[in-house]
Amino acid sequence: MNELLIKLKQGDEQAFKEVMSMYKNRIFNYLYLMMGNREIAEELTQDTFVKVFFKAKSLKTDNIKAWIYRIATNLAISEMRKKKIKALFSLEDVSALNYSMEEKPGANMELEETLSLIPEKYRIPLIMKEVDNFSFEEMSNILKKPVGTLKSLVFRGKEKVKKELKIQLGGNNG
Repeated sequence: MNELLIKLKQGDEQAFKEVMSMYKNRIFNYLYLMMGNREIAEELTQDTFVKVFFKAKSLKTDNIKAWIYRIATNLAISEMRKKKIKALFSLEDVSALNYSMEEKPGANMELEETLSLIPEKYRIPLIMKEVDNFSFEEMSNILKKPVGTLKSLVFRGKEKVKKELKIQLGGNNG
């Protein structure tokens, strides 16, 4: 990986292609979950790798994964603010949240609506932790927030989702 990083910083196209093949699908999936729209996710994925190519020479970290995710995250946040998009997620995308919805028809739509209501400050860390399986340390590097803050945001995000789902699914028990 170190040799690849050196070549990437030197503008080597083959190194760039290798990095792109390593991260393209992961970045697309991450952006798709954040944006809830395939076309926008594809566009942001392309924009991410354009920035990777042109900014690689000024790369100041050895953690290329965190750097690429940071670029993708910044582009997604800009897009959300620009177009005021509410992200929608499918039930399988958040299966890591361990909700049992199989008995209720329409639960998928209710979950999507619930997640679209979760503020961006909870949604992004929640996706990174529960879907992309980032460690809190990796998330801290990418989002430039302390680990303790991120743990709190993930916990609160899960609690908000659970509370909303209970209300929507008719569960009044706390």
